[in-house]
Amino acid sequence: MSNAYLEILNLEPGATKGEIKSAYRKLSKEYHPDVNNSPDAQERFVEINEAYKFLIEVGPTPHREQVAYDYNLYHQEYEERRRRARQYAFRQAAEAQRRQEDSIQYALGIFNSIAYVILTFNTFLAVDYLLPTEQKKEVIEKIIGVREISRGRASYYSYDDLFFKEFKMRVIKGQIEGRKFQEATVFSTPIFDKARYADLVGFDVELRVYQSYGIYDVFGVLIPAIFMIALFYRFILHTLDHKFTLAILMVAVFAFQLYMFFKF
Repeated sequence: MSNAYLEILNLEPGATKGEIKSAYRKLSKEYHPDVNNSPDAQERFVEINEAYKFLIEVGPTPHREQVAYDYNLYHQEYEERRRRARQYAFRQAAEAQRRQEDSIQYALGIFNSIAYVILTFNTFLAVDYLLPTEQKKEVIEKIIGVREISRGRASYYSYDDLFFKEFKMRVIKGQIEGRKFQEATVFSTPIFDKARYADLVGFDVELRVYQSYGIYDVFGVLIPAIFMIALFYRFILHTLDHKFTLAILMVAVFAFQLYMFFKF
């Protein structure tokens, strides 16, 4: 007597066909390769399918709804049923794996088109950063102190936002506090016209301030990071799972870049 297959599906002896199907649906969803990435998920998925196929064959019938499952696993008839059940289980696992790979391949096909946009955008960013800056005369329209929230939920003064007619800059706190400026020269990039630094002139002071929080400053490191991710994606990593992970990372970095691009 063996209840091994019943135990795999968490069933008791005498389980009905409906209970077998219900347990199978629940467990196969839980361990399906599409949703479970644990190391033993594939093996469990095969076991669940094998148990289901076997119990459906030897289990309840319209004339015998309750059974004791007191079969002999070494009997030739049951061995043949086990063989068919294992074949069915491996076919199901292979089909699930194929569907998962097809889904990833489809997603990567879409990403490949997006990747060209991301790389083109970052190429222009890199060129824009390396080219000489352009000078533009500006007047400070307003200055707003920026407060950030710490993990302890306390706020603290961190930056000053300078608003010009055509530009916005965020500079380290204290540099312009309590001072008045009559004019400013903003040095910006030639392609995207992003402020890099500015010379501020007042009655008794001349001061150069730098953009401290922008797509080129602080987060400029994301530009080479994008090209590095693309290099690994295209030439170094070959498994679909790793490529898919890098694709998600690249899109996330690009989304943040767009946020910084339009914010400053």
